[in-house]
Amino acid sequence: MPPIDNESKTLIKTVTALFILQILARQSAYGNQIAAEIKRVTERAVQPNPNFLYPLLRQMEQDGYIEGQWENPDTRGKRIYTITQSGHAYRQALKGIVHTKLLELERRHQAIKKFLFEN
Repeated sequence: MPPIDNESKTLIKTVTALFILQILARQSAYGNQIAAEIKRVTERAVQPNPNFLYPLLRQMEQDGYIEGQWENPDTRGKRIYTITQSGHAYRQALKGIVHTKLLELERRHQAIKKFLFEN
């Protein structure tokens, strides 16, 4: 299998960021909850790797799209994330980007199906 190119990595990161913001727009959550919810809503089609998810959460927190607070600052067991006002605005922007990309992928998928199964 060929390596994942930069365009695909960017799309995966963008879609995952949108999942995070969509989930946090409904309720605060910690990392494992976010991962579990992504798995649930995608019927396990998307299973975020913790080595990918947690750096993305930290980056989104640094960028001001989400805020995190330790559930118990003494033990630092779970970091509970909430969406910020900037995060709500970013969520709307990401929706447009992801929607456009998904439409393009659907168009390509239809072209492939047409070639393979309608001849």
